[in-house]
Amino acid sequence: MQLVLVLGANGFIGSHVTAAMSGQPDIEVVGAGLGTPLPGLERRWLDVDLLAGDDTRLMAELRAVKPDVIVNCTGATVGSTSDLVRLNVLVTARVVEALARSGLGTRLVHVGSAAEYGPGPAGEPVTESACARPVSPYGIAKLAATQVVLAAADQGRQAIVLRVFNALGPSMPENSLPGAAQRRLSEAVATSRPRIELGPLGSVRDFVDVRDIAAATVAACRVPSLDAPLVNVASGTGHSARELVEALARAVGFVGEIAESAAGSPRSSDIPWQVADVSLARRVLGWQSVHDLRSSVELMTGGR
Repeated sequence: MQLVLVLGANGFIGSHVTAAMSGQPDIEVVGAGLGTPLPGLERRWLDVDLLAGDDTRLMAELRAVKPDVIVNCTGATVGSTSDLVRLNVLVTARVVEALARSGLGTRLVHVGSAAEYGPGPAGEPVTESACARPVSPYGIAKLAATQVVLAAADQGRQAIVLRVFNALGPSMPENSLPGAAQRRLSEAVATSRPRIELGPLGSVRDFVDVRDIAAATVAACRVPSLDAPLVNVASGTGHSARELVEALARAVGFVGEIAESAAGSPRSSDIPWQVADVSLARRVLGWQSVHDLRSSVELMTGGR
């Protein structure tokens, strides 16, 4: 039986990772996160503030739990630059330092982001060796957190970064394009509005289902040895933002106009095309995505 501690277990990705692990007969899950514990984990919940308090307490908590693996799903996607650094970099650094001081041989699986890469040549799949040139405070903060984990791996810690591309799943944050588009489309159907307005939808992204992200995380926990410290987690297939929004429209029954007349995200214009090379994940983790865009949209909208 493998004991896995999931940090950020009640966040968007963390909740799906925790649910997938809870369904594995050979994995025991302990959760940790801000707010109310996830249902079923009330008695297996670590109550420790990763931003405040004594680092010694965090080290003691880790020694008490003795996890075989820590999965770090903590972080924030929006906020001031200082908030993003605190919630992404500082939290990760505290975990890495507490783990080092604990003396445990715990493996660390850290959830990174494709925002760390920044722009690249259109039409060229992004490999893990690509130069990271993030263009947003979020991407910069996530890259710094990744560097903390990679430094620990260089020093002999069992550690891996799963660089997750554009996640799709139920209850997406409304500060994301999929979450915002789903809400506006559903409201338009409910109020019989014939038109919605979004920003430019020409950017191509690699959308990956949360179920696939969870499966990749399980694989990273189970694989006997970590043969690479950084692995892309993605579908390997590109879709434009318009393709995604039109698929959402079909799923919720919206037949009106989808206008691209609103202000767009500067990040999208800075990175018009980003699709992952996923060959390393197949070799290192024995994993590849199995859900396509249609399946992900059906899951988001309650169709499956």
